[in-house]
Parts: sequence; C-alpha cells; structure tokens
Amino acid sequence: MIIKEKFTLLKDVPNIISMPSKSLAVASIEKGSVKIANVLDMIKNKIDHFTKNRVYSILENKNLNKIVVVNNETYILPVSYNIPTKQIIINLAPFGIDDIYPTSPDPKNLYSTLVYGICLSDLVSGKVEIPSKYFAVISTFLLSIFIRLFGKEFGLLGTYASEIPKLSFLISCYILSAFFDEVGEESFRKASTTSSFDYRPIEQELNRYNFKSIEDFILSLSDFKVMPGITKVGFTAKFLKILSLNFLPGLEDLSRFMSICSASTVSGSTIAPTFLGQKYNSGEFKKIIEITKPIFRR
Repeated sequence: MIIKEKFTLLKDVPNIISMPSKSLAVASIEKGSVKIANVLDMIKNKIDHFTKNRVYSILENKNLNKIVVVNNETYILPVSYNIPTKQIIINLAPFGIDDIYPTSPDPKNLYSTLVYGICLSDLVSGKVEIPSKYFAVISTFLLSIFIRLFGKEFGLLGTYASEIPKLSFLISCYILSAFFDEVGEESFRKASTTSSFDYRPIEQELNRYNFKSIEDFILSLSDFKVMPGITKVGFTAKFLKILSLNFLPGLEDLSRFMSICSASTVSGSTIAPTFLGQKYNSGEFKKIIEITKPIFRR
C-alpha cells in the first residue's frame, strides 16, 4: 500500500503532516480535543453508526491525547495525521472558524472528522493494511463515478459505450499501481481480468505510462481515446464541481479513499459526499465499507 507524500490535483498539498511536538503544540487550539469530546457527548444518544464504539473510545480521557485540533489556514484539508507525535489532526480552517463551539462546526461534521481521522491514522501508521485483492472493488466503484461524471461528455453512455471496458482497464491499472504498488505486465493481466479488456494489442503503448502518477493516468485516458482531449485541469474541475475538494485526495491515495468513504456514511455531514453510496455503484460501495469495518472494531 502506497502512502502519497503530496497531492498532484491539489497542487502539492501534503498528505501527512510531520511536525515536532513543540511546533504542533504552538499551532494547536487549547483543550481542542476536550472540546470535541464535550460536544460529541451531547449527541451520543443520537448516534447510530457502525463506528460509534471506536469513536467514543477515542474520546475517553485517557485517549484524548490522540487528537490535536489546529487552525492552519495554509492547509486546506480538514483531517490529517502527524507522524512524529502519532496523532490525528483536526483542522478547523476549512470550516472557517478558529475554535470549537457547541454548534460550530456542526457536531455531525466533528463526528465525521473523527471517523475520517481514525481510519486515516490506522492506515498510514501501518496498523491496518488493505490487501491488493480489493483493487477490483475500488476500481469498479470508481468506474461508476467516471461514467456518471464523464459519460455524457465523452459519449460513454451512447455512441462510445464500447470504450467502457478500456476505461475500466485503465482505472484498474491506475489503482493497482498508485494504491498497491503493482506495476507492469502483472498489473495489466489483473486489470484485464477485471475489465474483460484485451490489453495485448496496446501493451507497448501502455509501458510508456507511469500509472502511479495521476497525471499519466489522465494522459492515458486521452491518448487511448477513452476521453479524448481530457486534461488535468478539466478532470480536476469536474470532480471539484460534483464531489467537492475533500474528495480529490481519495483519487490519489488509498488511505484517503477509504477514509473518505467511511466518513461519507455519516448522514448530515459535509466532510465527504454523503451520496456516494446511493448515487454510484451501491453494491461495490457496501463492499468498500465492509473493508473498513475491522478498523472500527479495534
């Protein structure tokens, strides 16, 4: 499993933070984790979610030091993980506030950030591994998103529907490489099996692309005439418009993808698109959530 250092689509925003404890303490909100615990204690009886036991175990006094609340306006994401101190980072800046209040941010958003943060921290710290055998589930789910977002524009819902197996193949190549570090002919064979696409006529051309790079992946979509003329700017703009900025890291990093999917199941939250499991391939989405559930049983 690959943990990306920076996000290309977000112009090199760091994925994981690396701040010494003293620097982090200076940037943190005083008693931020205690304030989160107090707010979420008030809605505990209203929470009915598979993550509840793990989330509230983190909010116990002995575990509150696992959370640090900051207000970092230079970091555009609401959740991260700090490697030196092994702590979940909750960033208030994306909410447009500088402290935690009873109703601001919305308690459901606070709960969702913890779901996100717990999943992210367990994955990036190596406490939990996602085996590469799950690449097909992730690829098939993303295929449904791509078809909904780009299908009409590139004829994938009509004249060029025959290109869908090739799109499925390229997505699988990207997920195998960028998420699971599987490259080359072996990854092509796996992607071919999942997509029912015969890659052999274009194998030499495929070897020109570094499928660990989302830029090369987007280029391949254009070059292989699945989405002719698609650019990184156009690709990013579409995802920003439909799925929001917070979804973009999930296109580049497995730990972010799984965390975003988990957070999206918290109804009423705006941390992640809560319609992911309804609007797109609901069967594959349920499988993705099943993959994350052991994290919240720990």
